[in-house]
Amino acid sequence: MKLILLTYLALLGYGSYGAAWADASFPLVVKHGLGSTVIETPPERIVTLGWSGEDSLLALGVTPLAMPRYGVFPSGIFPWNEEKLKSTPVLLNFGIDYEVIAALKPDLILGVYSGLHQMSYKRLSSIAPTVAYRSGPWRADWREQMTITGEALGKSDKAEKLVEGADDFLVKLGKSYPELTGKTFTFGTYFSGSGNLVVYLPSDPRVEALRLMGLKLSAGVEALGKQYPHEFSTSVSLETIDSIDADILILWFADDARAALEAQSLFQALGSVRRGSYVALESPVELWATSALSVLSIPYGFQSFATRLADAARLTKD
Repeated sequence: MKLILLTYLALLGYGSYGAAWADASFPLVVKHGLGSTVIETPPERIVTLGWSGEDSLLALGVTPLAMPRYGVFPSGIFPWNEEKLKSTPVLLNFGIDYEVIAALKPDLILGVYSGLHQMSYKRLSSIAPTVAYRSGPWRADWREQMTITGEALGKSDKAEKLVEGADDFLVKLGKSYPELTGKTFTFGTYFSGSGNLVVYLPSDPRVEALRLMGLKLSAGVEALGKQYPHEFSTSVSLETIDSIDADILILWFADDARAALEAQSLFQALGSVRRGSYVALESPVELWATSALSVLSIPYGFQSFATRLADAARLTKD
């Protein structure tokens, strides 16, 4: 596994791999789901909104002017990004504070993995050129984030290499744990007081990452994906959660939600829970590294995640 990680870090410029990349000619146009954005000159003051947009910038050697604050971490910054920052960015609270952003005088705003809509996009565009997603609100996977950011910075070649590196990392990581190959999984979450589980459907990046590692989405969730082809998640009543059981059940939790769910007899009756092939993600690093996927969070967080998945897989029957 160390060899896999070292190979990937070389792509990020931590080994002998060079960082000299030919930039595209400016001005350039970036097309996305909310319009087409003209970027006149190479951007230097970049604000990121949503999740993990700063990861793509840092992977390209650029420190954001401002980025979201992730309050579960003492620094407000993902641990895989802290050492890569060349300066301390302004940390923005979630939600869009247009006045604060305008006062920063950015020359580019990136909201690729975000919930931007036409109204917020139009208002942000009055401040600076703004680039959104192509897939839809909160749908952009690590590939889309990296590709669009690379285009906006005129560094598409390097962005493509980084995407290939992240994909290869996941494939090789899965192969290093052969017990994962072909095992079914369901990935979701639970909120205290709810009578439902939230499960992630085929279009969610979390699902795609595990598929690259050789796992298979459970038949029940595959069926839900066909029922709701334009959604990335849906709710399943606790009374019917046996329909989405799998070889491995993966759930992330916030606050006291885990204890609340595990007190439910319907949950305890699931085959994956009874045999111990249930993986609970609670720590901030586990939760964010497996949910805010990026070309930086994947190599940082997925090695320990894969180990836990493999432990669960060994408890299943072929």
